[in-house]
Amino acid sequence: MKTRVTDLLGIRYPIIQGGLQGLGRAELAAAVSAAGGLGLITAGCFDTRAELEAEIARARALTDQPVGVNISIGTRRNMSEFVDCICDLGVRVVFTSGHNPEPFVERVKRHGMKWIHVAPAVRFAHKAQNLGADGVVLVGFEAGGHPGMDDIALSVLIRKTSAELDIPVIAAGGISDGRSMLAALAWGAEGVQIGTRFVLTRESVLHTDMKQALQQASEHDTVMIERSLRKARRVLRTPQAETVLELERQGAGFEQLRHIIGGAAYLETILQGRTDRGVLSTGQCIGLLDDVPSAGDVVRRIVAESAVVLDRLNDIANPPVTLQ
Repeated sequence: MKTRVTDLLGIRYPIIQGGLQGLGRAELAAAVSAAGGLGLITAGCFDTRAELEAEIARARALTDQPVGVNISIGTRRNMSEFVDCICDLGVRVVFTSGHNPEPFVERVKRHGMKWIHVAPAVRFAHKAQNLGADGVVLVGFEAGGHPGMDDIALSVLIRKTSAELDIPVIAAGGISDGRSMLAALAWGAEGVQIGTRFVLTRESVLHTDMKQALQQASEHDTVMIERSLRKARRVLRTPQAETVLELERQGAGFEQLRHIIGGAAYLETILQGRTDRGVLSTGQCIGLLDDVPSAGDVVRRIVAESAVVLDRLNDIANPPVTLQ
């Protein structure tokens, strides 16, 4: 496969593993990259620069293919030392998400990195292009995690953004197989970013109990929380998620919700399987997933299925001529 995204990132297939808080570690990222996609180590998984350095070294020992780093820019943690870390280590690709990336742009550009920003709305994609981004990820309403406050489906976001921007657009939200990847490419995307499907893989460090819960979930089993905080977040529907919604209806702020949506509760949930503690970000495509393959198999399946679907579409567009 060849798009501007594969050329930009030096990868075989335009398939990118999303930045996964607490889960974006070396084994998963390296497995995706080794299969021809691009794996991302999530800097927010680590407390110190030294820990991130060790994780990048581990990924490099596992594969000689490009592995990038995701930097999530928030309000409660300064990511500057992590940006310095990836600059010093010669990381080739950085994805930023969250708040305004402008303070870090000059540094990553000076070090020759390819920079892609993750945006939940067309206006933010334009801002990223104006700042010099090499590409942008558009996150649709279907996505797990934070898809923004506009509630716009991916199909609309990609068609609009790809028509308006000069830089390549990557689609995220509900992408889990070859059919959805081809749909995104048809809308104008030049690559896809996948989260939930890679969460439910063997290399993911998500606790076994949480993997079983995801396998049993349907397309109805996600819910949006944190709207009242202006940080809308799609998570697996659990009693804890329902508790957050009820507390929000009562006017609770972050401090009243911290015991469920804070970092400590999240880590206990994903690493210890404590569904009575936190919530798990999950996309609507979870209703399509019922197995736990390797990350490499996910990439290979997507590529194989996309070829089958493309052949079917070609047959529709160019039906065989029947001689009379």
